[in-house]
Amino acid sequence: MWALVSDEAQQRVGAAGFVDRLPRIADEMTLKSLDARTGAASHPALASGSPDPRRATVTLDVTFHTQRVGDVARQTALNLVLVGDKDKAAWKIDWTPEAILPHLTAGRLVRMTRLPTSRGRIVARDGTELATFVEAAVVGVVPGQIRSEPGMLASLSSVLGMKADDIKAKYTQAWVKPDSFVPIRTIAAEQVAALRPRLVVIEGVQLQATRVRIYPTGLAAQTLGYLTQASEDDAKPKSGRGVEAGDLIGQKDSGLEATLDDELGGSYGFRLGIVEADERPVETLAETPAIAGRDVVLSLDPKMQAAAEKALGDRKGAIVAEDPWSGEILALASRPSFDLNAFAGGETGAVARYTSDPNRPLFNRATFGQYATGSSFKPVTAAAALREGLYKYGDRIDCPARWTGYGPQWVQLNHETADLGAIDLRTAVARSCNSFFYELGKRLNDKSADLLPNAAKSFGLGKATDIDYVFEAEGLVPSPAWKQQRFSNPADKVWNPGDATNLAIGQGFMLATPLQMANYAAALANDGIVWKPRLVTEIRDRSGATVRKLDKTVAGHANATNTELSLIRDCMRAVVADPDGTVYFPFRG
Repeated sequence: MWALVSDEAQQRVGAAGFVDRLPRIADEMTLKSLDARTGAASHPALASGSPDPRRATVTLDVTFHTQRVGDVARQTALNLVLVGDKDKAAWKIDWTPEAILPHLTAGRLVRMTRLPTSRGRIVARDGTELATFVEAAVVGVVPGQIRSEPGMLASLSSVLGMKADDIKAKYTQAWVKPDSFVPIRTIAAEQVAALRPRLVVIEGVQLQATRVRIYPTGLAAQTLGYLTQASEDDAKPKSGRGVEAGDLIGQKDSGLEATLDDELGGSYGFRLGIVEADERPVETLAETPAIAGRDVVLSLDPKMQAAAEKALGDRKGAIVAEDPWSGEILALASRPSFDLNAFAGGETGAVARYTSDPNRPLFNRATFGQYATGSSFKPVTAAAALREGLYKYGDRIDCPARWTGYGPQWVQLNHETADLGAIDLRTAVARSCNSFFYELGKRLNDKSADLLPNAAKSFGLGKATDIDYVFEAEGLVPSPAWKQQRFSNPADKVWNPGDATNLAIGQGFMLATPLQMANYAAALANDGIVWKPRLVTEIRDRSGATVRKLDKTVAGHANATNTELSLIRDCMRAVVADPDGTVYFPFRG
């Protein structure tokens, strides 16, 4: 098209003002395509009043189809000049930027401005804010404004109490451009007055007011997750929301901040306009408003969550509490834990300690920890034996210290060293007699090796609970088919008698997450309903109106009757209520 521009216009605007500039304007507009329709041509008048045959103006009705602000329609004019004489005459374009947009005169720029959004809150069932924002300030570096890097690093590290290498690592990331504002550290609003005089004199450093993510209660850290600066790769799949490299997004795989990032993060708005060279606005061409992030409501009970975390202390472990009649998760505790505010505030020293801690405080043991279920599995074995008619409630079975039901080559031990004699199911559960359940496991296995594994699966074990927005492990219920698929050595593929009896007491290959075990316990309590657990119960817009409600959902039913489960619950009460119960004394009174 450059060849169609008149020589005079080429000299006036130069190749940089046409060949190079037009693609830049298209990029700035996020132009996808455009439609142009020509109108009638007119000729300007000569001094004599007659039309000038060598000049003409053609009106253009142009519609720009943009990605960010939709369609922009304007009427522009294309000035033409006749160059050459007679049969060599040709019309050329007397180009000016106004041919693109009427107010785009010399020196003015097309500018797409991103409009800020605000992140939604995460609140508990009673309205307690688990993740919210407070006014603060962020200290940042603009690399292109640094004059003395050693001087800047020395001064800034002194003011912020950070290592120079940690500061430099932030503004040398791949996404950073010379004019990027790179957040280094967030400081509380009350610290600004004291630190501002020391910061404003450091060239390349800026202080900007901001709203900072905070986690006021400090509860459920692994479940909530945290924010991080988006890399270019992180930003690409979120570009539809206007996310760019450097923006704060949920850290991948960290928790609800990540899985609900699209809901919480909202969408940036955009304003397309013409501005003066000093960025003063001239005309707004189109605008897409920002959409605030939505609030997320959780089923967590803050008091119960706090009690669970306090009970665990700094010991490795997890506690999950589930409402057996709705599947709502009331507590989801994992310890040891960490301070989410250290991530929000950019405290690199604390973050480094957490990420390198061998106790793995970032690991959510409640949903990702997979552990042998142990005696907590015995109600499944009891339910399967009752269901299959292989045990009649009230019957007595021997509980020796050494069980050899499959022969002396398969000796398995009870946890008590003395023989207990013949006992019934209630006593076996109360005293957690392994030998009693070895025998039930044998009876089930002798009838069909799949009976006990299938019973476990009917309680929701051996697969993910499918809880919305929560990362979780699947656990494992071993079975003959699983061994065939899992192992390559022919001997290892065999389903041995010991596999069945180990499974009967929740040992061997059996694994489950604390979340799965809470859901299984809920099914024992509610006569066999296996819920799809719920942590997120509602998503609301910022006015408080419900956008989406996550209703309770039945995932399945345990293979047991109400009567059988009622009997098993009575056995479970004996664990804490009977003097012979394994945890009678801790719960006494």
